[in-house]
Amino acid sequence: MAKTEEEKAARKAAKKAAKAAAAAAEAASAEPSPKKEKKKKKEKKQKREAPDVEEPPAKKTKVEGDDKAARKAAKKAAKAAKKAKEEAEAAAGSAAEPEAPPLAEVSPAPATSPAPVDPQACKCFLGNLSYDITDDQVREFFKDCGEITDIHWLKDKESGEFYGSGFVEFGNGGAQEALKKAGEDFLGRPIKIDMAKPRAPRADGGGGFKKREPKPLSEKPEGCNTVFCGNLSYDIDDAAATKFFESCGEIANIRWLTDRETGDFKGCGFIEFSDPASVDQAVKKNGEDLMGRNIRIDYSAPRKPREKSW
Repeated sequence: MAKTEEEKAARKAAKKAAKAAAAAAEAASAEPSPKKEKKKKKEKKQKREAPDVEEPPAKKTKVEGDDKAARKAAKKAAKAAKKAKEEAEAAAGSAAEPEAPPLAEVSPAPATSPAPVDPQACKCFLGNLSYDITDDQVREFFKDCGEITDIHWLKDKESGEFYGSGFVEFGNGGAQEALKKAGEDFLGRPIKIDMAKPRAPRADGGGGFKKREPKPLSEKPEGCNTVFCGNLSYDIDDAAATKFFESCGEIANIRWLTDRETGDFKGCGFIEFSDPASVDQAVKKNGEDLMGRNIRIDYSAPRKPREKSW
């Protein structure tokens, strides 16, 4: 770092003061001048010639006074040099080390939002389940693992028959606790529990599997005013179905297929329209997305009238 002008001046003053002090000290300790030396030789000669004669007091006092004055001047010069050196060092220090600016107030780091949780990391696959299982029984079995946010049973798309397996989605950390219950007895069977595997990416870069081509329509029966709907979400209701088919015409009736014994929804049903021409508009929506699923729509044959038993 380059020296500043103030630092150079301070160092120069310190050197000058040190030289002055050294010169004064040397003057105090130096031998007497030639004049004084000559005077001393003369005094010694006089003493040899007249040894009994004492030196006059006044002369002796004068010599002692000269020595004291020289010593006093030397001390004074040394003291002045020391003071000058201290002032020079202080000036040099202040020039070399400028006063540091006040510390800036440090603001606390902003709180970071928690990282989003991957839904797949919170979902477990359940297998080897009893065919009489219900949602309430699952919630009771996993009550110590955390909150269950969703239950989805795997069933046949056409018949709605339960496969004895499904998926259970938990809140944060619940899936890891659920894994510890693998192999425990649940409704008379050792339950199988695994982490759900993420869906394979689509060929077009989208999520999930590649969309399947809708099955071809069957032949339209005579007098058909109803369509069959399959591969439905288990959360579907009349309002969602009415909204989906609102552009096709007025709906006269909605009938969902459920299990006769358990009453569980089978994922399919029938939509009956007031105008038979509406079914032609409805089947055009075959394969469209309804609540996250590609709905299957086809013509449905009219119900045969029941024969009287008498």
